Amino acid sequence: MLTNNYFCLKNTFMIKGILPTYCRTMGYAVLLLSVFVPLAMFMFGMINDSNLLFTKAAIKMLIWFSLFMIFLAKTKNENEETTKIRMKSMGYAIYLLGIYYIIMLIRGVYYGNLEEADSSIAIIYMAFNVICLEFGIQKNRVEKRFKK
Repeated sequence: MLTNNYFCLKNTFMIKGILPTYCRTMGYAVLLLSVFVPLAMFMFGMINDSNLLFTKAAIKMLIWFSLFMIFLAKTKNENEETTKIRMKSMGYAIYLLGIYYIIMLIRGVYYGNLEEADSSIAIIYMAFNVICLEFGIQKNRVEKRFKK
């Protein structure tokens, strides 16, 4: 009985894109900047021991926001299929996150550092969400082209 209610709720709950379409491009731009700007800052000596923790937290926050912008941005042809793809990508991301976490725990036990597995698990989850969403959208586009 419990599983039947779960599947009924799953079909009614849809995640639609709530941000405008340009947020997708902007999210990728912020993601690239949040990866490469800290490298340039380090090369020019702008990152030192006194601001390392702040810089690390700021980079994680920028990555997190950019991944959310990509995931929640509307696509050009937003429809019911896109919301289903967004839901499926969340499910696939949960499975991939579980596999990643188990591998990192085993690796942590092997090297004797279990804290390594929990370092940025939320960012990894959102990255898996975005990757699965992009794959699902591209797969849907290819299937539509070959059906015609």
